Amino acid sequence: MLIRLSTPTFDPLGVIELDVNADSDFGEARRRVTRIATLDGGAVFNDFGLAQADKTIQLVWAIASKAQQDAVERLVRLYALVQVSVPTGLYLAAPEAYTSAQGTGTLTLLVKSKLSGD
Repeated sequence: MLIRLSTPTFDPLGVIELDVNADSDFGEARRRVTRIATLDGGAVFNDFGLAQADKTIQLVWAIASKAQQDAVERLVRLYALVQVSVPTGLYLAAPEAYTSAQGTGTLTLLVKSKLSGD
């Protein structure tokens, strides 16, 4: 499955296309809910709804070339926020971690906001 990473501002080297594995995780839908036990054995719930900022995206792919590996490392090193286009939409996210081992790249992105999509 093809996904795209890009910089939020113009950068001629700031667009990367990755063919990610099925091991990739595009984040879960999670509500901001807390549960507090009460003295009578019940519970009180505080529900603050769903927030896109609770989503974590993890991309896993077979590294195609040294140039691709260097491009991803550059993006992580230079940009605090990147745009990531995945099947669930376009997100603005902070690259938390990038690792490459045995020909596989893994990039973890912490979503700040959803820019478009369902």
